[in-house]
Amino acid sequence: MNSSALMQRSFGAPRLQLEDTINADPLSIRDATVEIMARLTSEFPTHSEGIISTEIVLAEVLNNIAEHSYDDSNLGDIKISALCTDDLISIETRDYGIPMPGLTPPKTELEEIPMDIEDLPEGGFGWFFIRSLSSHMEYRRVGTQNIFCVQIATTSENIPDTAP
Repeated sequence: MNSSALMQRSFGAPRLQLEDTINADPLSIRDATVEIMARLTSEFPTHSEGIISTEIVLAEVLNNIAEHSYDDSNLGDIKISALCTDDLISIETRDYGIPMPGLTPPKTELEEIPMDIEDLPEGGFGWFFIRSLSSHMEYRRVGTQNIFCVQIATTSENIPDTAP
């Protein structure tokens, strides 16, 4: 999604636009997430709810790309674009890894969570977090490139009624 397409869904003029290309390894992902969060916190100090949600969503999306799209190889680039307004944070990632099965993000329904800590599953919560914290998301495959776009409202009163 290019900047004009991102803005079609936003509620105001952009205040911050970020772009970066990182390697799909844990340290690069951590460093990029920390840097983006620092910029958002500096620019939007009163929007802590949306910034916390963005950090969770961004970390989950980037880790999914590294783990599943690039199969934990630590080889491959991820292009990250963020466009932020007073009301909305839009993030787009692009990678050249394997496509999502069925060319669609997984459906997420939380099963009953066990009460004993030792019975908790290792994973499976990522897509639930991405879906529940975002106001809009979409995935598409263009040629050999995965493009994933997600939008997070900066405050709970800005979440559209069409949230997934």
